[in-house]
Amino acid sequence: MKNYSARHVFMAIAISMLLFSPIIWLIAPVVVTETAYYVRNGVFTYVYPSSYLLYGVAVGLLVAAPLLLWILDVKKWTVLTSILLLSASLYCFYGAALGYFQVTEEEIVYRAPFQQELQVYGWQDVEEVIYHVRPPESEDPSWYTFRFNDGASTEVNETRFVTQAQGKLNSLIRSQDIPLTYDEL
Repeated sequence: MKNYSARHVFMAIAISMLLFSPIIWLIAPVVVTETAYYVRNGVFTYVYPSSYLLYGVAVGLLVAAPLLLWILDVKKWTVLTSILLLSASLYCFYGAALGYFQVTEEEIVYRAPFQQELQVYGWQDVEEVIYHVRPPESEDPSWYTFRFNDGASTEVNETRFVTQAQGKLNSLIRSQDIPLTYDEL
C-alpha cells in the first residue's frame, strides 16, 4: 500500500467536492427546505433566490478549504485559513436554510435568509395578491406579490413547485375573497 501525503488526501477531497458541488448547490436548498419545513397541509414551499445564492457561496467556501490545503500545502496558516473557510461555509449554509416561503391552507409563513423572526399571516391578513405575468418567450419567470394588511409584502417567483400548485393557490385566494390581480408585463 502506498503512503500518501496529507496534500494528496486534500487533493482528492478538493477534486471530489468540485465535481459534486453543482449537484449540492442545486439539490441542497430544496431538500433542506422540504425536509425542515414540511407540513402536511402545505400547498407549496418556496426557496428564495437569495438562499440559492447563499448556498452557492457556502459550497464555494466548502470547496476552497481543501483546495487551499492542496495547492499551498499543509501549513499552520493554511490550516487556520481552511478552518475559517469551513466556518464561513457553515454560517452561510445556516443562514440560507433559514429562508423560505410556505403556503398552507390556513396561513402563509415566510422568513428571509439570516432572519430569526418568522412572519406568519393567516389568509384573513392577506390584503391582495398580484400575479405578474411575463410572456412565454421571456427568460425571466412570472411572479406573485403577496401584500398583507400590516403593509408588509413578499414576492415569490414562479418555479416548478409554484406552477404545480398554481390551481390550488388560486382557488385558496378566491375562496378567501382576496383580490387577485393579473399584471401582464
